[in-house]
Amino acid sequence: MLQPVRALSFASSLVVCLVAMHATESSALTLITSNPSEVAQFQKGATVENFDDLSALTITSYNDGQAVPTGNRFSSRNPAAFTSPFFNSGGASFNNPVGNPGTPIGIFNPDGAIAADVKSPNNVAGPLVVNPNTASIDAFTNGFMEVIFPTDVRRVGFWITQGANINLFLKDANNTNLATGDFIVTGNAGQFIGIQRDTADVRGVTIGFAPANTIDDFTYSSTAMIPEPSSSLLIAVGLTTLVGWRHARNARRGGTAPRGCDATLHAANEGPSDTVRLTRLT
Repeated sequence: MLQPVRALSFASSLVVCLVAMHATESSALTLITSNPSEVAQFQKGATVENFDDLSALTITSYNDGQAVPTGNRFSSRNPAAFTSPFFNSGGASFNNPVGNPGTPIGIFNPDGAIAADVKSPNNVAGPLVVNPNTASIDAFTNGFMEVIFPTDVRRVGFWITQGANINLFLKDANNTNLATGDFIVTGNAGQFIGIQRDTADVRGVTIGFAPANTIDDFTYSSTAMIPEPSSSLLIAVGLTTLVGWRHARNARRGGTAPRGCDATLHAANEGPSDTVRLTRLT
């Protein structure tokens, strides 16, 4: 009756060993994908700004110099108080966007040949630029966007709906680009790009740069996303079951099973083909 207990004890020790061997160092999680299920996992529990209930300018091309009326510009869900993110195309006061919101971003409704350039219908967002000749505020003229958060967030991402080599830069509370861990990710139209940091230390982001670029489903959260079941844990369970079974079988044969966390486990009375080798999980 003692053999199953001994096998269970050995199996438990192996689980501990496998967990100890799993790499714990991490600089963050960077996501570049076109897989909706991966995006849904990243967005789970986060706030998603889809811009869809805002007044949008209907566009049928990304020709530069398209003037954007005041009603199709956007800064914040609460422009009177710094309680939600402020979006701008440059010029905003990082610590006081209510007092100085800078140049707003544009809200667009792609139509015609570009009607499919959205992820959650019907609107997307893009940078605006002040035209020095006409003083109008125009779209698709080599602009960039910034987002300022009222408090630090941990994960940020969005769908790129127009543009190539679009960068997402993360910034700290001093409006300085973060310099450690993962702080920049680049993608193209049709991809979702995002970063999750080890801790909530992102106070703002910069998005750009391309002659014409738009985004959709801007995602942010101060918490980490809920992970899928770890593959390393599944491996640990499988190896635990295998080694525990061999231990019990060897005990019935009168052999002794090895103990401890050796990187190579040899089943007693078995040949080289029965060696179970554990490799470091990264």
